[in-house]
Amino acid sequence: EGHKEEAIRLARKVGSKALEADDFGADFALQGAFVAMPYYALVRFGEWEQILREPVPPAHVPYARGMHHYARGLAYVFTGKIREANAELERLENVRALPELQEEFVGFATAPLLLDMASSVLRGEMAAKEGDTDAALLALEHAVRIEDGLMYNEPPDWPIPARHNLGAVLLEAGRSADAESVYWTDLKKNPNNGYALFGLIQALRAQGKDATAEEMTARFEEIWATADVELTSSRF
Repeated sequence: EGHKEEAIRLARKVGSKALEADDFGADFALQGAFVAMPYYALVRFGEWEQILREPVPPAHVPYARGMHHYARGLAYVFTGKIREANAELERLENVRALPELQEEFVGFATAPLLLDMASSVLRGEMAAKEGDTDAALLALEHAVRIEDGLMYNEPPDWPIPARHNLGAVLLEAGRSADAESVYWTDLKKNPNNGYALFGLIQALRAQGKDATAEEMTARFEEIWATADVELTSSRF
C-alpha cells in the first residue's frame, strides 16, 4: 500500500527485537531473517543513501549479514557505483558459502537458497544497469524460478517479489508485452499489490491498451490512496 514511514519503522522494531532476543537457540538463520527486516523495507522504498549508512549486523547473525550486502549492492547499483556493487555481491556470495549456513532454514527455505535469490536479483540489476539485458533477464528469471518454488509462508520467506524487478527491466528494454505477462502473473500471486499494478499500467499504456490501463489505474489509485510515496516503476 506504499506506507514507507510505517513500514520502515515497524521493520526496524522487528529487527531490533530480534537482535536482542536470546531464545532463538540454534535457529540463528531464522533470527537473521528478522534482523534483516529493515534492509528489505529500505530496499522496497529505494532508500539507497540510508542503506549505505546502516551498520553491519553482528557476526552471530550471518544470514542478516548476507542481506546487508544484498541491500548495499542494490544501493550501489542505483547510485551508479557498479564496482562497489560487485564487491558487495562477492561478499554476499561468501556468506552464502559459509559451512554453518548450509543446513539452516529460514521459514521453509534453506538460507543458501534465499541468499542465491538475493544474489540473482543483485546480479540482474547490475547487468541491467550496465546495459546487458540478456544477462539481466537470465539472472532475474532465475530469481523468479526460486521464488515460485518456495513454500507458502507468512510472512513470505522472500518479501519482495522478484517479478517486480523483472517486469521493470523488461519495460526498460522495450519489451512491454513480456512485462505485461510478468505483472499479470505476479498479481495472481499477490492480488492488488500496488507495485505490480503500477508496472502493469505502464506495460499496458506502452502497448496502447488504454481501456484496460484505465481500469487498472482506478484499482491502483484505490490501493495507493494512503501511500506516502509515488512510484515511477515497480521497483525504485
